[in-house]
Amino acid sequence: MIVPPLVPDCSRTTLPRALTAALDGIDAGALWQIADRLPKSDEAGTATGRAAREFARPRLRAGLLQLAGGELVRQGQARWQLSWTDSATLKLPEGYEETLPAAPDAAVEDVPDTEPLRKLLAA
Repeated sequence: MIVPPLVPDCSRTTLPRALTAALDGIDAGALWQIADRLPKSDEAGTATGRAAREFARPRLRAGLLQLAGGELVRQGQARWQLSWTDSATLKLPEGYEETLPAAPDAAVEDVPDTEPLRKLLAA
């Protein structure tokens, strides 16, 4: 018997499995099911409906930004700049400072669109 993989097939993209699985899940309509698996404050844990989505949206966005940043580093397009006096900063390719923040925003809207993030990471 052949058992299907637990992670969606990543053959259509070169993105890592975690990022591909997240984007594929969002495209499949599972955005809020993904959000339910994230850690929540007591207040967020008791919220329902629109309030629950508004608590979850920044965490989902931050997670996607973190995965996207990691992918840009993996691709060699971005790098971490270390400092003795400040926190490390992610140095993005030219033009990404403006476009990268908007891409996860589109992916966590009430009607999600993962295409901007996919295109940005495939560039």
